[in-house]
Amino acid sequence: MTDPQHRQRKSRRRWFWLIAALAILNLVVFGAYAYARNLHTIVVEEVTVAPEVDAALDPAPDAASDPMTFLVIGSDSREGLPEDWTDDFGTFGGERADAVMLVQALPEQGRVQMLSIPRDLRVEIPGYGADKINAAFAYGGAELVVETVRDNFEVPIHHYVEVDFSGFAAIVDEVGGVTLTFDYPARDLKSGLSVDAGTQTLDGRPALAYARSRSSEELQDGSWGCVDANDFGRTERQQEIVVAILGEMAGPGIVLDAPGVVSALAQHMVVDSAFVDIPFGEIGWHYRAFTSSAVDQATIPAEGRTIDDVYFAIAVQPETDRLLGAFRSGGSLELAAGQEPLAVEVLNANGTDGLAGAWGDWLIDRGFVVEHLGDAPVAEVTVVMAANGEEAKATQLVDLLDFGTADTGSQRSGVDLTLVLGEDADFPEG
Repeated sequence: MTDPQHRQRKSRRRWFWLIAALAILNLVVFGAYAYARNLHTIVVEEVTVAPEVDAALDPAPDAASDPMTFLVIGSDSREGLPEDWTDDFGTFGGERADAVMLVQALPEQGRVQMLSIPRDLRVEIPGYGADKINAAFAYGGAELVVETVRDNFEVPIHHYVEVDFSGFAAIVDEVGGVTLTFDYPARDLKSGLSVDAGTQTLDGRPALAYARSRSSEELQDGSWGCVDANDFGRTERQQEIVVAILGEMAGPGIVLDAPGVVSALAQHMVVDSAFVDIPFGEIGWHYRAFTSSAVDQATIPAEGRTIDDVYFAIAVQPETDRLLGAFRSGGSLELAAGQEPLAVEVLNANGTDGLAGAWGDWLIDRGFVVEHLGDAPVAEVTVVMAANGEEAKATQLVDLLDFGTADTGSQRSGVDLTLVLGEDADFPEG
């Protein structure tokens, strides 16, 4: 642990997102427990602990297989960046919450959820009233951010992670860069982004420029034009970089580089006291087949509005509540983020009384609308059917169920999907 003054000095070198939590989580799955324990030692030695945030957090889960939620804050502190980078990223003093993200590890499902919160989102800050969510960080630091997020979104928060600009760039460099494909040449004159069309490997500096881009442009038909040049576009780019990093980490070759990756990241992290005691070795076993496709990501939907001459992002309803419901229950964020909730017909082809109703309730808890419950002739295998051309919806539900197969077929009027529960179906857990 560190004294408050030391924590204050080091906290100005923190930044960005879920990488802090997920990088370590993903790394430990590739080695034996002793190896994971060595990585854990690196984390303990390198991170900065912020004990003042502990009182605001919820108790950690009892079992390594239980869902665990991290609040990940990206500080916009420039401290620690190379001097020749300041032309692109500025030299602003102080520290603000430049990115706010909820990350939920779902070990039993082998999945991870990322829910980004627009930094200008209008929320109620305890003791301060309505303001932008990133103002909570300025008013009361980590503790007040945790309280604000938990009170407004009604989710438990078990751990706190804060990472800075330097940490983000360092982790990209340590994994050997990230590979992205650009349909057109892209640039941002403010962040310093400049890339050609095609598949490109970005090291730390251009990756940071891409993630920071709010004035992005593409060269189409001989002229430059703005593309998603706003905070919402930037949030999508941030998530894209995170998934690309996780993709690099999913390769078995990362094992040999793991100590360097973890050390580079940990030096730029602020965490709660209990973070260093997380049983990453046990959790990692559940993620032994982890790939970037197991990352479920979404952003709180919002629209811009000026109130008393101040710009805010206002959460759009009922979409936001639907998305939060899916996050709380471990449901599919991708499905919940749709314009309308998917309507499902649930048919019991299993013969077990009450099975269709139980799965109907499970689907409702995850943001679906259940239009009809009924029976069907006994079938061995569970099938999710969608109309022709809508196969992706069926596949998404199969992925969420983690059993069954996807198919196409005629649908009852007003129904998007038909879930036929076969003999392989049991009562849902939770």
